[in-house]
Amino acid sequence: MRSRHLIELSLEDGEANIARKNIINIFTDGSKTEHGVGAAFCVLTNDIWAYQWSAKLNDNNTVFQAELTVLHEAVIYATHLPNHNTSKIHVDNRLSIMASSNSKSTNETARKIFKILLTNPRITVSWVKAHAGNIGNERADQLAKDATQHGQPYSLIKLPKPHIKGLLRKSMLEEWQTSWKNGDTGRKIYNIMPTVSLRPTNWIREDVIFFSQHGPFPAYLKRFHLSDSDFCSCGGIGTALRYATECIYTVSWYMRKPAPNFEQEWLKRVANNLVSRHKIRGIVKFMSENRDFSGLPSLQLSSELN
Repeated sequence: MRSRHLIELSLEDGEANIARKNIINIFTDGSKTEHGVGAAFCVLTNDIWAYQWSAKLNDNNTVFQAELTVLHEAVIYATHLPNHNTSKIHVDNRLSIMASSNSKSTNETARKIFKILLTNPRITVSWVKAHAGNIGNERADQLAKDATQHGQPYSLIKLPKPHIKGLLRKSMLEEWQTSWKNGDTGRKIYNIMPTVSLRPTNWIREDVIFFSQHGPFPAYLKRFHLSDSDFCSCGGIGTALRYATECIYTVSWYMRKPAPNFEQEWLKRVANNLVSRHKIRGIVKFMSENRDFSGLPSLQLSSELN
């Protein structure tokens, strides 16, 4: 058995060896077009095209996977040739050659290629420049392109990890969205943010308190029997909207009061505006630090809200 460093995989141009009559030349290529992903190799023996192979991979496979797949198939083909034949496989993708020369490659197909080459010294792999007029490379390229539409389905290659992660992410978001849409709680936040997202909102505690209206607001405290009155000391019903637009105690943070039928749109605009959010943070902090103005004992508020 040959050691790893004796495996003949070369990044040098293999063009000079193609004309030799005693060598079976195999040309490989992978392709990805709008039609899909294809892989193909063709065999040149004594100026005769002796064999060709092609396949259509999953549309979500990558070109790199196609290149390694066809190299693997070409290597397997070469192992079944008579022992007296020397095979040279011409590859126009340097990355696939480098991966296949590494016994510890993270790619399963590359490791399989390495093991086959390790025990078959008559099979060599060389790089050939793509789209440089090489008749074998051009033929393999066209076969691979044709395979993206008409090749036999090839399902032995796993989908790429980024694609699998994308599918899991999509499924998770869809399930999360359904749960959020049909939930029984958080409806005030849902009306502001009806679509779930992995993108952070950058909300802080005061933002959540204001938009959920679950905070030091008399209307909320009365609703949950934490206070006997829903009135603020200013004389109006103590809602989050009132403190943001018309309470005399929070005039420093006033915003224009919306018409009743535009209240929900107003909340969405405030939620998406950093300047407005700074104002509501100021309101919530003021109310937390000056709880007596609402007419409620500060001890009660502190114990109930923390």
